Amino acid sequence: MSKQNDNDNINNSRQTLSDERHEHLEADSDSLDSTNNSHSFADADIDDYIFLSSHKKKKKVKHHADFSAYNDEIIVRSNTNNRRDKNHRKHHKRHHSRSKMKRWKKILIASVSALLAFVILSVGIVAYLIFRGSQELFNSDISISAPNGITVQEDGRYVVYNGDTYKYNEKVTSILCMGIDKRSMENDALEVNGTGGQADAIILISVDTSTGKITLINISRDTMAEVTVYSAGGSYLNTQKQQICLSYAYGDGKNFSCENTVSSVKKLFYNIPINTYFSLDLDGISAINDSVGGVDVVSPETIDQFVAGQSYHLVGEEAEKFVRTRDTSKLDSNNMRMQRQQVYVQSFFNKVIEQTKSNISTPLTLFNESSAYSCTNLNPSKVCYLGGTAVMNGSMSIDMISVPGEVKMGEKYAEFIVNEKKFYELFLSIYYTKM
Repeated sequence: MSKQNDNDNINNSRQTLSDERHEHLEADSDSLDSTNNSHSFADADIDDYIFLSSHKKKKKVKHHADFSAYNDEIIVRSNTNNRRDKNHRKHHKRHHSRSKMKRWKKILIASVSALLAFVILSVGIVAYLIFRGSQELFNSDISISAPNGITVQEDGRYVVYNGDTYKYNEKVTSILCMGIDKRSMENDALEVNGTGGQADAIILISVDTSTGKITLINISRDTMAEVTVYSAGGSYLNTQKQQICLSYAYGDGKNFSCENTVSSVKKLFYNIPINTYFSLDLDGISAINDSVGGVDVVSPETIDQFVAGQSYHLVGEEAEKFVRTRDTSKLDSNNMRMQRQQVYVQSFFNKVIEQTKSNISTPLTLFNESSAYSCTNLNPSKVCYLGGTAVMNGSMSIDMISVPGEVKMGEKYAEFIVNEKKFYELFLSIYYTKM
């Protein structure tokens, strides 16, 4: 019964509210009709206006409320909280999405920053190595001589020759390269105290770092030069005029032998600064040759498997045979071999330069490939500087020439006698600039 009474009360309340609203609307209608719509909006009762406005705009109201009565109390249920919950969920979703984007941005920025730092560090290291290499490859303290009768000024910085003045080019650096043959030392009957091997191939590389021009000066192994002689125990004996190839034999077969050969070449070249040397056991030619993908040559003579005028792509042992083989029954056999060496070396260097232009690490790769067969005071600083010179000078050119002279038969062996006048003029053209 109590429940029934509650329902009756709710129904009665609703009916009462409905009747009051109906009566109020009728009163408003009569009031409006009696004045024939002549009174102003301001004359209307404010309560009536609020009610009418809410009544007319009822359909546009987004919020709604449910009314119910319980024990004579009106209970209102609104959808406002539900909308607030939905808005909160949308805001949380957007916040989560933004947080996720921020995380990705942070990761991307961190990655780019790390890469940039690595690049800057790498560039900095290379720049430092290049700078250090420039300090190690050049001499500020020089003392260059000249043949008798030629005026030398300021320790060779200036030379007066045939009425013209020449200035020493301080941008030129020299590297002595030697191809070492230890097997010939075992077979030859040369009476020498050293057993380090012979410098069968001797090439002085002149690099003008201001222009990128490279000149390879081929020196005959039979060139008669001042050679410092040491005992088998390493004690100094004297200086003798011998084949320049033997200067390597008077040493340990490593750095000391290289330095003794540098000393002989410097004397031949009027005490020109030579800060760098590189000796390669001829057994290592194949490894270095293959590290650049082989070398293309045209043979200047017919010997062994090679025919004059024929083109060859040298790989493996073919490269060693091409630069090493000679006919010892001929007096000028070394000169003919030097021609093949010149063809090979020029082609090899051209290929190395082209590869260096596209990949600056090429010289370092060659340096590593040759390490098992070589002895050198080259280091990463010098290699980076020379590699950088090759890249920066896109028009680098290579010329290969030989020290002028002629071969004569000595008491026992062939001797190469340098033509001093022609040689000195060649020397001036490489290391000096005419003023």
